[in-house]
Amino acid sequence: MIYGCIGKKLGHSFSKEIHSFISDYSYELKEIEPENLENFMLEKDFSGINVTIPYKQDVMPYLDEISEAAQKIGAVNTIINKNGKLLGFNTDFFGMKSLIERNKITIKDKKALILGTGGTSKTAYHVLKDMGAKEIIKVSRSEKTDCVT
Repeated sequence: MIYGCIGKKLGHSFSKEIHSFISDYSYELKEIEPENLENFMLEKDFSGINVTIPYKQDVMPYLDEISEAAQKIGAVNTIINKNGKLLGFNTDFFGMKSLIERNKITIKDKKALILGTGGTSKTAYHVLKDMGAKEIIKVSRSEKTDCVT
């Protein structure tokens, strides 16, 4: 595989269609069972991959470098293989921040509410914190959560 997306189940993914539409390279979806992730990462047989559930944290020990945003969030969704050196990023951070900025939403010194405590809430939290939110509140349907910051 040169470019693609790895995850446990990818039947819902539109990544292949999106990449086919916007590019002229081959992009594959590769479903990997948990017991096969280590071999896949050690083989490094790819140029660039996207990472989805449930491996955004599991891939981190195999990376040579992890961006500051990915370290803060504790999750990687993009890996680049640069001459055998694996570099991990969290592009969701920049996408979310860009969306807020493009819509001219002021975050600095404001109170922010995050609905849900799933994986994306971690990204939202760090984007809001980075943009200077005064207070960040997380609300969850489950009782176990770190709701107020």
